[in-house]
Amino acid sequence: MTGLSLAALSVAWGQPVEASFVARGYNFEVGVLSQDVKAFRNRKYVFDVVPDALLGWEFTRLGGGLNSRVRVVAKNDTMVHGATSTKRQDIDMAGWMQHPEWVLRYTDGGHTKMPVFSRALSAGEELDLPEGSWTGLVLLAPKLEIEVLELHPQYKTVPGTVVDYVRSGNKTYIGSPSIAVLPDGSYLASHDLFGGGSGADACGITRVFRSLDRGVTWDRLGDIKGLFWGTLFVHRGVTYAIGTYSRYGNAVIRKSVDRGETWTEPTGARTGLLLAGARYHCAPVPVLVHNGRIWRAMEDAGGGGGWGKHFRAFMMSAPVDADLLVADSWTISNRLPRDSAWREGRFVGWLEGNAVATPEGEVVNVLRAEDPKFGWLAAVIRISSDGKTATFDPGTGFVELPGGNHNKFTIRFDQESRLYWALTNYRPTSRDVRNALALASSPDLKTWDVRSVILFHPDSGHHGFQYPDWQFDGDDLIVASRTAYGDGHGGAHNFHDANYLTFHRVRDFRRVTMADSHPLFKLYHGMRGSAKERQGLPHGR
Repeated sequence: MTGLSLAALSVAWGQPVEASFVARGYNFEVGVLSQDVKAFRNRKYVFDVVPDALLGWEFTRLGGGLNSRVRVVAKNDTMVHGATSTKRQDIDMAGWMQHPEWVLRYTDGGHTKMPVFSRALSAGEELDLPEGSWTGLVLLAPKLEIEVLELHPQYKTVPGTVVDYVRSGNKTYIGSPSIAVLPDGSYLASHDLFGGGSGADACGITRVFRSLDRGVTWDRLGDIKGLFWGTLFVHRGVTYAIGTYSRYGNAVIRKSVDRGETWTEPTGARTGLLLAGARYHCAPVPVLVHNGRIWRAMEDAGGGGGWGKHFRAFMMSAPVDADLLVADSWTISNRLPRDSAWREGRFVGWLEGNAVATPEGEVVNVLRAEDPKFGWLAAVIRISSDGKTATFDPGTGFVELPGGNHNKFTIRFDQESRLYWALTNYRPTSRDVRNALALASSPDLKTWDVRSVILFHPDSGHHGFQYPDWQFDGDDLIVASRTAYGDGHGGAHNFHDANYLTFHRVRDFRRVTMADSHPLFKLYHGMRGSAKERQGLPHGR
């Protein structure tokens, strides 16, 4: 059967019988349709409009915005029914026909409607239900026969703990990992979605997760609509997220007083809209509290010349007791463009800066710096004590930092060891490799020692551990990684376009050595020589 006639549909819709199919998949449970029944696993929304003809039918209760996979296998000729929101054109319903009257509604702010669609299947035919829209396609039947499959058995091979997964086929990828420790000891983690299917050019979507057991398990709290390249941080017991509204959008900050479940809306200059009128850029980079002010680095794309060249670096800061949602609380430094004459004319640009206090107490912005000839490179911009002036000396401002040339790194200072620590990609001699993540330390932000390679995979084409954000947790580091790894469905699109958010714990980090490196790294690469001599890693196959 390749199509549906109106006559066939009228019979199927008018005389509902038990569906003759099996539904196999994961990330769903079964509910019974009635007034005020819970509609989604991860929300309090209920169905408050249910057609009389569907009362008592069973449905797949999905997670709103979560990835669910359901395959229908027809045991004989049958009809398959499903409901989905169509207010956005992001689910492909080709081959389905909409019922003229049946519509479900649930109790979100828009009282969203979910029309019912149907499709005919022949005996033995298999059909993957369409994925997309926040609601997904909710399967409906008088009685559902289901087989819940193990969620991605391939997760067992992914290092660390999988917090979230996005299948690569929809041109949407996981970016901007961030992690924070809340005052009650729970963890928050987040990531945004990028790529052609993400819609980030108009409105960033950041997913937020919480762990109550120190990272062993994670629950998704929901999405922040209108946040991209965001950093989670806690200030004076309150949780914040700072970034841009969209890709190269306005700079915004949001506040949560309920441990990340709900967030303020940046509707104006007193509610979190900090900067507008330019194309702003950042990443999940550290937020520093120092000398009575809170500091956070950022860039805009006003320098011209295309990616890399167009970034102008600046620092944002505010008094520690200020209302951080008020734009006037923040001081914005001058915006420094790159100079093409630097580094003998090879300098491309700088981005993704870290606000750090030097051993002398000066605030600096340590940025990833692009020079194709050098692998270990960062730029150090100096910031005045009032936060108004940023200056750079090309004669002294460039330092060797593992991975800094082509990869984002995160730097924080540890009071106990009196050292600066960074997580960074270890193969700085190749732009196209992020398959090794290393822990490095420095006493002065000028000289760095690679202490251990904590994550590694020999295939650099489709595996990567990148954009790490991390926090101190006693003697450990806790890490959120944008991870590209195998998934049994073709794997990551490439090393850059990650399909996982993963959580990792580096135990007793102050004592780790190269001998504690990832076993695969030690297998594929000898431990002899200095750290600089050990930078060449295999590309794998």
